[in-house]
Amino acid sequence: MISNSTDASHQEGARSSPDASSRAVLIVDDDRSTHGIVKKILTPVNYSLLHAFDAKQARAMIEREPPQLILCDIEMPGEDGISLCRTLKAQPATADIPLVILTGATRSETMSDAFDAGANDYVEKPLRATELRTRCKHQIAEYQKRIEAHSTIDTLQHQNTSKTKFLGVASHDLRNPIASICGVSHFLETERFGTLNESQREMVRCIIDASENMLTLVEDLLDISKIDLDHFELTREDLPPSELVAQIEKLQKPIAEKKSITLAHVDSSQGAASSIDRRLITRCIENLVTNAIKFSPKATAITLETRADPSWVYLSVKDEGPGIPENEFDKLFKEFSRTSNMPTGGESTSGIGLYVVKRIITSHSGEITVENRPEGGAHFQIKLKRIP
Repeated sequence: MISNSTDASHQEGARSSPDASSRAVLIVDDDRSTHGIVKKILTPVNYSLLHAFDAKQARAMIEREPPQLILCDIEMPGEDGISLCRTLKAQPATADIPLVILTGATRSETMSDAFDAGANDYVEKPLRATELRTRCKHQIAEYQKRIEAHSTIDTLQHQNTSKTKFLGVASHDLRNPIASICGVSHFLETERFGTLNESQREMVRCIIDASENMLTLVEDLLDISKIDLDHFELTREDLPPSELVAQIEKLQKPIAEKKSITLAHVDSSQGAASSIDRRLITRCIENLVTNAIKFSPKATAITLETRADPSWVYLSVKDEGPGIPENEFDKLFKEFSRTSNMPTGGESTSGIGLYVVKRIITSHSGEITVENRPEGGAHFQIKLKRIP
């Protein structure tokens, strides 16, 4: 009776118990008696069986209807079971399907080859009912867990992409009105519309500070959305990074002076140039300098240095602040992560600026590092490839 059922399936492959598709097992073996034994063991416990008698037939059946488990003999005419296993495990569509070797050969080198090819387990012939059922149950349960995990990951990735797109759209739509508020506030501060009393002047300054902080946050969020969606494009030009540092020094010096902080630029790069995106690298330098001002005590010094060697241009920001807590270095370049240090003048901080800086520098094939200075304070350094 076993021989008759397997003869029929030998032509095109056969399936037993089609209503049990959630526990589909493909048997790949040229020995028809093995098919009969497996059928006798697994059918009573509600497994759906598929039958293939060589590797070619097995691949065709797997492509048409992937099973949840493959039981495969090693020695078969033509392509052997180890080669079939290696092929299936190398393809993304079939790599996760568990494959259990059915073998009468338990030589260590043979089993080592099978596991190297990606086999999940093996069962020795002659087959024993309890062992085969237990291993089939375990392998299918693990496979179902992997499928559920993949499904969850796909759902989360879709949700994250949707969130990132929304973040980008919202940031883009907010940028223009916030920039307008900032611009009008600066114009009011010039008193071209009339003289302001002290209270009005203070109110305008509050609006300026709040709108500038909000504009910086919106720019950071917009860049994060571009980075996460791989829409981050660089508009490169060849220029000396020292020029950008000099511009930032001039713009940030009045802010530093409000805290009695000395801001100075020391340049020994001799005009060494890099191929960089002017806007993005300016943002990186500006972020490091504004952070140094935020976290530095009053009456301290911040030094901006630019130097070069034959391969790299180096941009450094050195301050005399508290430095980075030794157990918090790993937080610095993570998204929405802050250290325990607090700004010394009540300034706001979002926790995303350094994350954006690192992504920008990495996109330029550069590096950013940080260390605590022996004399106190932090030292951030950017490395950008030098143009020969």
